[in-house]
Amino acid sequence: MRKGSLMANLLDKYLGILDAGIGNTKPSPEQIWRHQELWYRVSVLETFQMFDRSAPKSMDIKALVTHYQMMDAFTQNLTQERRFGTAADENIQKQRETVHGSLLRVIQDYRRRFGSFAPGSDTQYQSDIHNTIITVITVWVEYRNTYVMVNTKKEAA
Repeated sequence: MRKGSLMANLLDKYLGILDAGIGNTKPSPEQIWRHQELWYRVSVLETFQMFDRSAPKSMDIKALVTHYQMMDAFTQNLTQERRFGTAADENIQKQRETVHGSLLRVIQDYRRRFGSFAPGSDTQYQSDIHNTIITVITVWVEYRNTYVMVNTKKEAA
């Protein structure tokens, strides 16, 4: 993982919010949703970090396929799980559907690119998979925010 990367920055912000806690009072339903959502996001980002760090440095397609298949299966699962959150009006529901469609298009795009992947150097896969992960995370966070809003700019300040 690269220092100062999107993954590291989001992880730091999410963990900072979790460290602040929800206090000793009885949490509201919104606070409970947000708390469990933060832990979920931390888990997903740590898994993507692991995929980023473990990307093979190789031109051997066999060495790359297993890593790619694990990352792809994990990413595909993100489109189906945890499709719940705070109550949604018609506008929020439309936003969810729109961003979910964007996430599915991002996945289709990288699958097309990696379907005929032929690395030109032993570091190309590492670079390409890193860029793919960053793209997926960017859209996935936007998607998750339609279920449970986590505003890292305001809350991390």
